Amino acid sequence: MSNNAVKAALLAVAALSATACATKGSYMGAEKEKAYDAELAVARLTEVVNNDDFMELRKDNTIFVFTDAKSYKIWLKTDEIPLLVTKFRVGPNGEKAKYQLSKNETKAMETTVGFKGASQKMYEGVLDGTTKGFFGFVYTEVGTTYFVFDNWNALKAFKTNGGKPTGFSAAGPNGSTVVYVGASSEPAEAAKKFAALHDGK
Repeated sequence: MSNNAVKAALLAVAALSATACATKGSYMGAEKEKAYDAELAVARLTEVVNNDDFMELRKDNTIFVFTDAKSYKIWLKTDEIPLLVTKFRVGPNGEKAKYQLSKNETKAMETTVGFKGASQKMYEGVLDGTTKGFFGFVYTEVGTTYFVFDNWNALKAFKTNGGKPTGFSAAGPNGSTVVYVGASSEPAEAAKKFAALHDGK
């Protein structure tokens, strides 16, 4: 997303916040209103930037990257990604990459030269995941392991440094292993999100 697009999104958020605060009977007090506006701004910006989820899988000499759970689930069932862009010789071994796009991103790509969607920017490390509410995983075909993270910096470090991070292990879909990185016991929220992506399997 370009700086101008982000600025436009923030201005839109500010306008929405002002409208919400001006609504008759909705005043919550100066401090609560300020906190509410800040939370709303973060929520709206997350919707625009789309950086609260990250799913990366390496399969059949291809890297698949998603930032949208719905698109990921469609891919699991149909082997098709509704909206995507393909880039060649992206991976460390010359793999191609398929980056999932949102509808807004496809529109921006048509009008902005060099535009990159959230999935590509996060894969390349130029867009960070959210500090709160983040969920992500990296799946490695070798060893059939899902490394699950609730912290973007930990996921980014794993992608940069490699290795085998430790954490709570559980059975995953199709005979795979799920490692909840850094956890000593199964983290309820991350486990719930992972199960929802794979229909509880």
